[in-house]
Amino acid sequence: MERLDDDLMADDNRAVIAIGKHGLTLGVDPDGHWIVSANDGRHWRPAENPVSLLPLLERRHEDVTTLGIDQAFDPPPWDDLVRFAMSSWSDYWAGLALGWLEDGYPAAPFRDTLQSLKSAPQRTQPIRHRALRLWRELPTP
Repeated sequence: MERLDDDLMADDNRAVIAIGKHGLTLGVDPDGHWIVSANDGRHWRPAENPVSLLPLLERRHEDVTTLGIDQAFDPPPWDDLVRFAMSSWSDYWAGLALGWLEDGYPAAPFRDTLQSLKSAPQRTQPIRHRALRLWRELPTP
């Protein structure tokens, strides 16, 4: 995992982790909000463009979710990322998000998303079966 130095992000943002190989960085702005920065100086909140975070799913969830971020005011965008990926158009990203859940990332917040995914006719059978297995393993609310 590549941790970044503060001087790699513009302004006063604190870089946390490189996202993929296309010059994007996830960091925390001076007010403690998560921010994505591009090499060309553009910045946005993760919720404004969740697609930009998808490459984080290509890493083990422990490598991403255990980053100690003391300066962050907002909760990290990991749950939003997993939910977005499982709801996305792509079995690739949905599969990686399911992989995070299979490897121990908490699945309980995704009960409804897993229920939808397990029954989605446009999904491949392996994706639906993985979602079904995870959904069945959740404790009854």
